[in-house]
Amino acid sequence: MDHLIALGSPDSPTKRPSRLRHRAPVTTVEEFAAGLNALALGGDGWRSILARIAEQTGREARLIGVHGGVFSATDGGDATMSPAEVACVFAGPQPATVTLADGWTAAALAVWAGQRRVGLLLLAEPVDDRTLTYLNASTTAVAIEAVRRDAAAAATAETASRLIDELRYGALRGAGELTRTAARFGLRLEGPHAAAVFAYDGPNRRTWSTALSWLEMPVRQEDGEGWTVLSGDIPREVTRIRVRLQGMVGDGTVLAATGPLVSDCRETARSFRDAETVLGLLRRRAGEAELLHATLGPAQLLLALPPEQLNVFVEQQLGPILDRPELLLTLDAWLATRGSRAAVADLLHLHRNSVGYRVGQLRQLLNADPLDPETAHRLRTALTARELLHVFAERTS
Repeated sequence: MDHLIALGSPDSPTKRPSRLRHRAPVTTVEEFAAGLNALALGGDGWRSILARIAEQTGREARLIGVHGGVFSATDGGDATMSPAEVACVFAGPQPATVTLADGWTAAALAVWAGQRRVGLLLLAEPVDDRTLTYLNASTTAVAIEAVRRDAAAAATAETASRLIDELRYGALRGAGELTRTAARFGLRLEGPHAAAVFAYDGPNRRTWSTALSWLEMPVRQEDGEGWTVLSGDIPREVTRIRVRLQGMVGDGTVLAATGPLVSDCRETARSFRDAETVLGLLRRRAGEAELLHATLGPAQLLLALPPEQLNVFVEQQLGPILDRPELLLTLDAWLATRGSRAAVADLLHLHRNSVGYRVGQLRQLLNADPLDPETAHRLRTALTARELLHVFAERTS
């Protein structure tokens, strides 16, 4: 449940100097803690809690999440910390002195909610023993707010996940009601939109789950994949989200794929189905991280055909070499390089004479010249259809 805290947007008040000019009337530590806890229980939020801490101590305050992001700051500061730096504070003696990238130096105190880490509560240096006493007394209120946000975020995430499932598999309710529900989550299904899937199979799976929960649109998480709906400038959105996710998970590669553009929520399920196929194609392309349905070329048309028809076409065009994987690879490379023997030799790590021998076999077995424009187009389409059949088979299994 750690990641659910981050669903609340970071607070961003106007910047103020590190030392506050005014301080509240002095209260006892017990009175201060009780008042702060009341704010948290009342749902006033982190901004109000930090403002009260800053008012009492005369020092600016910030709250940093366990993954280094700024949850709230009384001075508007937005300098982050790395997850490793945050972990060091949790593991070391309390409080610790930290200096952020913007030069802001503060006393940092780790905040826990039971066994779960909430984040770091920071108070601008210099601080004295009296100020540290108030800082320590503030952690309970911050933890209360974290637990409150967890409950609200869990309910929201569950509802959003159910909405995405309805869009993926087809809803039982009417299109009007579904469109209105989606609008409450910021999805405009009455206009052009496309399904999108982001996938990750690296080692940082827990961070991946957290990263998906930080996205501003509803997401359904499932087996290392995150499903959502995008609109507007979809290519730019795909890249923006993928880069953001990649930056958070670090190790491993984040993949992004989309289905076709549709303008009716009754067509959204088809966009999701095709997005799954596009992701399968992307997984087979080494070195690529994004693949959009709009860039597939002939594969866009082939997706609309049933597998049985694709299989007949592949057998007609490639039948004599379907049991010869080395010739299929050579044909693919030969067409991709427009018949460059040297380029094919480099791609397949073959001697140029070996390439020539294999191309001769292709001409003989297929009874056609692979570089004839019409033949090349037909063979390239057959290779694409064969690739789609492999993706369909993988999905079925």
